Amino acid sequence: MAHPRDGAAVPSRTPLGLPSSALKPYSCVVCHKRKVKCNREEPCSNCAKASVECIYRPPAPPRRRKRERDGSRGASQEREKSVRRNSREPSSGGNAAHHASPARNMSNGTETSRSGSGRMIMREGNSVYLDKLLPDAAEVLGDAADDNSDNASQDEDNVSSMLLSHGTREGLAELHPNPLHIFKLWQTFLERVNPLTKIVHAPTVQQQILEAMSDLKQVSKDFEALMFSIYCISLISLQAGDVEKAFGESKKKLLSRCRRGAQQAFRNASFLRTSSTVVLQAFILYLLSMRAFSDPHTIWSLSGVALRMAQRIGIHRDGSGHGLSIFETEMRRRIWFQLMILDATSAQFCGVAAGPFVDSADTRPPMNANDSDLDPRMTEPACEKEGPSEMIFCLARSEFGKWLRRWNTNTGGSGSPWAFLSSSTLSLSEKDRCIDELEDIMEQKFLKYCDQSIPLHLATTMMVRSSSHYTRLMAHHPRHYHDSGARIPQSEKDVIFGHCLKMAEYADYAQTNPDVQRFSWHMVNHMPWDAMIFMLSEMRNRTDPDEKDKVWEIVGSIYGRHVRQMGKKSQMPLHKALQNLFVKAWRAYVDECNQHGRTPRPCPTVVSSSFNTSKGFTEAQVAHENAQMEVNNAPVQEPGQYASNVPFDGGTENMDFLLGDSPMDWSEWDNLLNQFQESLVDDMTLMPGSV
Repeated sequence: MAHPRDGAAVPSRTPLGLPSSALKPYSCVVCHKRKVKCNREEPCSNCAKASVECIYRPPAPPRRRKRERDGSRGASQEREKSVRRNSREPSSGGNAAHHASPARNMSNGTETSRSGSGRMIMREGNSVYLDKLLPDAAEVLGDAADDNSDNASQDEDNVSSMLLSHGTREGLAELHPNPLHIFKLWQTFLERVNPLTKIVHAPTVQQQILEAMSDLKQVSKDFEALMFSIYCISLISLQAGDVEKAFGESKKKLLSRCRRGAQQAFRNASFLRTSSTVVLQAFILYLLSMRAFSDPHTIWSLSGVALRMAQRIGIHRDGSGHGLSIFETEMRRRIWFQLMILDATSAQFCGVAAGPFVDSADTRPPMNANDSDLDPRMTEPACEKEGPSEMIFCLARSEFGKWLRRWNTNTGGSGSPWAFLSSSTLSLSEKDRCIDELEDIMEQKFLKYCDQSIPLHLATTMMVRSSSHYTRLMAHHPRHYHDSGARIPQSEKDVIFGHCLKMAEYADYAQTNPDVQRFSWHMVNHMPWDAMIFMLSEMRNRTDPDEKDKVWEIVGSIYGRHVRQMGKKSQMPLHKALQNLFVKAWRAYVDECNQHGRTPRPCPTVVSSSFNTSKGFTEAQVAHENAQMEVNNAPVQEPGQYASNVPFDGGTENMDFLLGDSPMDWSEWDNLLNQFQESLVDDMTLMPGSV
């Protein structure tokens, strides 16, 4: 061991026992993270200048690589040099064919493929897409995909803890349901969820689940996240009574445990740094399940996280131009278009535009093919069907979004794809012609093939028809008029009323028809608020008694079901305003019946409950309505069961915009609807173990 010369100052020693004057053999943590040059002193100049703690941490040992045969080593080295040389050359049209073919690095199993200005890097089923090529691009994937070291995952855990509670890694074998229940949940997923999402290949995943059930402790982190997400979305699709009957415990308790497992599984899989499409599939399914217990603003924010994950993996780039297999390319297309739908719908509920880079994506639409037509080993593209396939629902939704984006672009719209329907750049007749075009497309591509005896086809028909009526409502909506509808001719109000009634009918049908009951989880969050508000406000101008009876039956059914689901949350300002609107509309209806000598229909339950909390009716009137309900064998709700126990402040005078002599003020309703959406913020979204 070398000793310092006599009289020379002995340098101070660090906690690691190294002289502080000696240069470190590697960069400090801060410089490595910032990717800047480190002078390797202690502290280094960069950390000293920034006044931050300078920490030197040995890098993780390199992975062991399989030895190559001597005969292939030279060729491999030549290919590596070629890949590095190509990464420094600018892309040109003459070399496009060369860049489109994948180049394999035989020494580390990494494939790189170029298309346009970017490059897809693949390894062992994971991928990273880079718009800007880096000197050591292949290491970007290796740095994020499989590193299980505590040091490498420390930053990820700190970030994910802001979204999903604690950041420690934990085993999840104890949180899985028993094997029998796992298979029941998988079957539920196949029947209720998969037909409407189609982001997993059912035959492949089923085999993986069967293998995982035999030893849950050996399940990979990525697939375990997918399993727990499947548990969550499957439970959401079931009624509480069905869950207790099938699994022997309450839906709330079982869902709480599965949510806790899903959140921990995402932490274990380092989902914010993942390059795995399996983790992205899991996260999308989990976001879909969150719609049942969270607010649209949270879903929209987290869909942005999913979009960034997809962008990192390269899902927004079509795999056919980057050397991906036919099977993987098709599955990535399905994932991208389902993610686009999730982001667009959550953005719509929040009143904001969809992702800004959506239009720059070049991912092609999914094929019209069944899962049985696809196989991970396939080398030739599947033949697309001319008639209906398992993809009919997803493709119809995708076609609708494509139509929206195209017309919004053609009319110079920006922001929300629905903007052109409220824009003054198109006349009302031109908007109707646009919607006529949509209906023709849907009829030719989907509806003419639908067999109403098949639940998925029936759900597709309902979705397409309802979307068409909603689009008409958006084009004709009274809020487009500067005078809040004061000068809307009655003929135009009749058109709006007709579309509102159809929307309400489809919404009620989706929740009550046993043939599509399995898909009701997907539609339960779509309340036709505008349609109900307009119909109730317009009831006094309607003359057809049969039409009025239908409105009271449908609206009472839809709103009563909503209030039961909301429970105590039904005491919000929006619900108080709607209760007031119900009372005024019913009062006008009863007065009209008395004037024309007709017997009013039985009072809807939600109206009866509103009577008991409203100051607008006398006790005698309340007793009369409740007695009439008893005569008609209708159940009488306990006072306040479906309504706020707090009376309207000051009666109805503070809500004259509802049904007063002046026209409806849609800005007031919009404010109430926005407040309602904002009030749904649920802290339990970020807390494991609660529902």
